[in-house]
Amino acid sequence: MSLYYKWSASPVYEFLSTVCGINPAEPGFRSVRIEPFLGTLPAADGTMPHPNGDISVHFEKAPGGTLRGTVTLPPGLGGTLRWQGRSKALVAGRQEVSL
Repeated sequence: MSLYYKWSASPVYEFLSTVCGINPAEPGFRSVRIEPFLGTLPAADGTMPHPNGDISVHFEKAPGGTLRGTVTLPPGLGGTLRWQGRSKALVAGRQEVSL
């Protein structure tokens, strides 16, 4: 395995962790905290593997500094979405979000 191949996983994790904001909220990833940082990007999509299944997000900046999109959590996983001081509880399954 080349050095470049090993290094390439780091930017993917940073994108999912920072831009998409997907991070463990508890030890063992028992819940998730999603706090995206889109910067100047108008939208972002990402999928992160989790022991129970994939965590998928799609976010778009909306007028007035709001955030809208979808979050899909695997069975048995809950969490919180945070955006500019506001938060929303998340449950397993696909859900439309707007903050």
